[in-house]
Amino acid sequence: MDEEIRKQFFPMKLPSGVVARSMDKDAAQEPIRAINHLIFPPGFKQELGLFAAPEARHERLGRLQQLHARSHPEWIVFYNSRDEPIGWFYGYMEDEETFFIDTIGLVPAFRGRGIYSAFLRQLISYLRAVGYERLTTSHHPNNRAALIADLKAGFDIVGLELHESHGPLLKTAYHLHEDRRQAFERVFSATRESTNEEDPRAGAG
Repeated sequence: MDEEIRKQFFPMKLPSGVVARSMDKDAAQEPIRAINHLIFPPGFKQELGLFAAPEARHERLGRLQQLHARSHPEWIVFYNSRDEPIGWFYGYMEDEETFFIDTIGLVPAFRGRGIYSAFLRQLISYLRAVGYERLTTSHHPNNRAALIADLKAGFDIVGLELHESHGPLLKTAYHLHEDRRQAFERVFSATRESTNEEDPRAGAG
């Protein structure tokens, strides 16, 4: 059934002639490898002083990663009008009602064009159709562009994690149904301020 729902949303048309294509993990790896150094420059973790496990432990960590199969993985590659990969997305089921955005990135030339915001709106519609209740993600506090896009879309900041390999991470959550949104506001006495942005929750039920 999920595959039938996926076909209703992908391939997904986005601004600047970009198309998002859903694919399996193996198919996604080649285009990701071709552009990943442009999105996440090599050595950026070391420059920030973040921890990386020594190579001597990589083999055992690799076995553990294989054992830790994440449910409902979504691999999406973004292509420009010339059918060249210009970004990628990966997310998975965090718990029985929540989908977590693990990674999303675009090459520099395609940032600031509203692609992420447009993708987020359509991803929300897709996840709601699949049956999820919540959508979560984490950003470094200095990643203002991503945080602002999330907050404008209707996400709330719900936590802070201090991680030696990733630095400080602000966790945000989006409630995919209006009754759940209202419950969040009621429990935490957090009344949402109105904005001029289009609310992607419109029509949620």
